[in-house]
Formats: sequence, structure tokens, C-alpha cells
Amino acid sequence: MTPYEAYTKAGSVAARVRETSKNLVRQGALIIDICEELESSIRKLGAQPAFPCNVSQNSEAAHYTAGIGDGRKIEAGAIVKIDVGAHVEGYIADTATTVSLSHEFDRMTIVNKQLLEDAVKTIRGGVSISVVANAVEPAAHRNGFKPISNLAGHELGNYIIHAGVSVPNVSEPVNESFKYDTAYAVEPFLVPHEADGSVVNGPGGNIYRLVSRKRTKNQGLDQIVEFIWNKFKSLPFSPRWLIQEFGERTVTNGMSELSKLKLVMQYPRLVESSGAMVSQFEHTIYVSKESTRVTTAFP
Repeated sequence: MTPYEAYTKAGSVAARVRETSKNLVRQGALIIDICEELESSIRKLGAQPAFPCNVSQNSEAAHYTAGIGDGRKIEAGAIVKIDVGAHVEGYIADTATTVSLSHEFDRMTIVNKQLLEDAVKTIRGGVSISVVANAVEPAAHRNGFKPISNLAGHELGNYIIHAGVSVPNVSEPVNESFKYDTAYAVEPFLVPHEADGSVVNGPGGNIYRLVSRKRTKNQGLDQIVEFIWNKFKSLPFSPRWLIQEFGERTVTNGMSELSKLKLVMQYPRLVESSGAMVSQFEHTIYVSKESTRVTTAFP
């Protein structure tokens, strides 16, 4: 399978799962049930999760997934971001949608979705990455909203979610152009115009990544590290995915020890600094000399 074929298949899977997610978000639903159903769907459709399903509510912009035995539920009237990733042979599709359980946020989500659609139409090989900000930022302001300034899209690499090049949603000096035969995630986040429009780190969001394979002299911990590497490489993962192999208690204790040894890192939740409600929409695109394809478009 060529990289293009793998990106295309991953995108098709991610798009189908993203659309399915809209039917799962309802008041009182357990977040762990949503995450596990969507992650299971990715596997059944012939791909693997590229990262744990993110279910972020209200002022949380991103990076929350259900922990082991998580009892957290979808809140009444919440604005909920569902961010899913699928990969085929390490080639990733990253996509997100927002579900509003209150009419108060309907207009923000409608505007946000349209801004994403407008932004991806501007992309082609060789043009400046700034075309995305040029499409997103002025239109957001005209409609009474603003993009979050310190969250951006990103280049995708093989088994790498953030491959080095960012795709900002606000105007800033940019020297990069879109490259041929390369995939990018484009993801504008919106907040009301009076909000700060930035995110800060909150508590841990139950999403981890392996940062070192250094031996620990503890056979049990070394087995966990090798399992993570063999299954996920350097992609983010959930401790929930280790339970079948090692058991809940071993995983819980092991992740604590590996964190202390700095062999794994936990991503913090990203929270809007003024407590404002956040929406997000995201597509993955593949830029080739022939075309720019939105791999996560839904038929």
C-alpha cells in the first residue's frame, strides 16, 4: 500500500467514525462508553486508533479521554468536541467535530464548520501556510468570534501526529509552504469574541505517549514499555488499551512508575484561559501535484 492509499483509507475510516460520534453525544452519556465505542469502530473498519478518542467539554479545547474506570458524563447543555484519529501503517487521519447540546452555541459551531471548509479550499502545494489564517481569522471576527491563538493545525508524519510544521489559524510570520506528497491536519478552534482566545494547561487528560525506551531494571515495567512501543510506537495511547494484556492494577501502578521515571508523559487538558466555551472542527488533507484531497471528507 502506498502512503497515499494508506492516508486515504485512514481518512475514510476516521470520517465514518466522526460522523457516528454525533449520535453518541447526549446528556448523561458516559465518556468512557463514547471513547471505547469509537475506538472499537476504528479497529473494526480496518485501521488503528492514532490516539485515544478525545471528548472535551465546554472550556476544554482538547486532550481529554476517559481514564480507567472513568465515571465522567456528558454535562447538560454542554458543547462537546469529539476528536478522533485513525492510522493505516502509521499514516494518520485526524478529524474532529463539535456537538452542541445547547442552542446557545449553535451559531458558533455553524461558523466554525464553514471556516474549516473555506480554509481547506485555499490549500495547494507551494502556497504559504498563512492562507489558512487568512481564511479563518478575519471571517471569525466578522461573525463575532475569534480563533484560539495558541492552537494550530499540523503536518502529519508516519507514526507522528505533530511532524514539526504548524498550520496557524491566526496571522503570524510564516516562512513555510504546503509541500507536495504531504498530509496536514487543519483545525480552527473558535471562542466568543470577548474571550481571551488562548489555552492553558489543565489537569492530566489520561492521554500518554512513550518518550523513552530506557531499561528500568524492573522486568514488569520493561515489559509494559516494550508492549507500548510494539503496539503504538511514539503515538499517543490510553492506559485503557493495556488492561487486556496486563490487568488494571498492574497498568495503573505501572503508568505511575513510568511517569515518575519520565519514560512516559501525560498530556495536559487544554483549557481556554478565560473559561470560555470552545468549538472545534478538523480535517486532514493530502497535498499532491495533482490535487489537494480532504481525506476525512464524508460522502
